[in-house]
Amino acid sequence: MKYSYSLFRFVLMTIAALVLVSSAIAQVKKPISKTGLAKSSATSSVKCVGNGLTDAEQADLLRQQNEMRAKLKLTPFSWDCTLANYAQEWANRGVFEHRADSNYGENMFVASAPAEPVGSAIVRWMSEEPNWTNKSGTCAAGKFCNHYTQLMWRSSKKVGCGINRNGAVKWKLVLVCNYDPAGNTPGPAY
Repeated sequence: MKYSYSLFRFVLMTIAALVLVSSAIAQVKKPISKTGLAKSSATSSVKCVGNGLTDAEQADLLRQQNEMRAKLKLTPFSWDCTLANYAQEWANRGVFEHRADSNYGENMFVASAPAEPVGSAIVRWMSEEPNWTNKSGTCAAGKFCNHYTQLMWRSSKKVGCGINRNGAVKWKLVLVCNYDPAGNTPGPAY
């Protein structure tokens, strides 16, 4: 009887140890995305209170921007609630106008339809890519590149966005994304 009790105790302790080890492994192991890259906090959503975006919109903005950055093997952005609140403060004005003085990078997108999908902003910003020559750090004459280059700026690590769907005049949707550190300084973006 003493022998079976010792065996029973050994089995229970072994099972408990296996449960603890598998739990620890599950916390360390990161799920693999479709691209084969490990997901991190940079691709997961963080809940920010009061930035006007739904959880799905926030996750979509972060995912799309990080997919574009992954094409150039750039560090993915992490979502930052301080930046999201800062962006929301500016979006609340409902006006398509960049801040005159800011320590953060800033991209803005506007649409006349308040229901415009927020992912349209990333498509629009990425449409500037053909205008940019990274080797020389220059934009084609008469073209825009600043949205694209801010999104792809190598040193930028964090992003936060805010939205207003009741904008003034013709722009009903005003989306603002802020980046830290700011990009668009002289030279190549990546």
